[in-house]
Amino acid sequence: MADDNRPLKYMRYAIGEIILVVIGILIALQINNWNQDKSNAAQARKHLTTLKLNLEDDMRQAEILLYNADSTIQFSSISLDQFKTLKPIDDKIQMYIISLMLEHNIEVNKSGIDALINSNSITYINEELQVKILNYYRHIEQLISREENANGDIKLMYEPYVKENYSWIYNKTNPWPRQTEFYKDDPRLVEKIDEKSLLSDKRLEIMIFGRRYQAMRLRNLYTTTIVLAQEIISDIESDI
Repeated sequence: MADDNRPLKYMRYAIGEIILVVIGILIALQINNWNQDKSNAAQARKHLTTLKLNLEDDMRQAEILLYNADSTIQFSSISLDQFKTLKPIDDKIQMYIISLMLEHNIEVNKSGIDALINSNSITYINEELQVKILNYYRHIEQLISREENANGDIKLMYEPYVKENYSWIYNKTNPWPRQTEFYKDDPRLVEKIDEKSLLSDKRLEIMIFGRRYQAMRLRNLYTTTIVLAQEIISDIESDI
């Protein structure tokens, strides 16, 4: 074309060739991006399946912990009514006191959320579900912090004080099954409960009040855990 003195036509042809090449590259890139997005979306669904299993385990634990928190609230409330002389000291006071020593904590498996974040797959699920998942794990952080606070009170204050001042709860008359079983063959005489001394122990009363307060806070957090987890599980099932 150039030899025939047709440079304009030649330039048009060259530009057309360039445009075709560029279009081809863009199409190839678009196909590659589409395939990558498809792969990432599939990976996100895989990680969501793992997350769903994690949440189901969280729910099972939270239901047990909720029951334990209710027991702590019940036993501490009865004990406090006895301190206020609204109820008489009964034969279960030993069980009430020792049961409040029990520490409880949730063990969260974060393999699903970690995989979603580390692989950047979380951006391939709908935004509303992303928000719910991230809010859930922020809630879990609050729950764990509250558990650590409650268990710290037990280890550092309540348990040492009870063991130092109320050794009589450790005997075969304690209706708590673990105590009854362990001391069932103990031939020693059982130390009587000093009700007057017990009811005048303001420090013990305050610590039992603290155990009740912590259990009530944890009860609310465990209930919220169950509600949030169930909502996310339903969304994941719909999404998958």
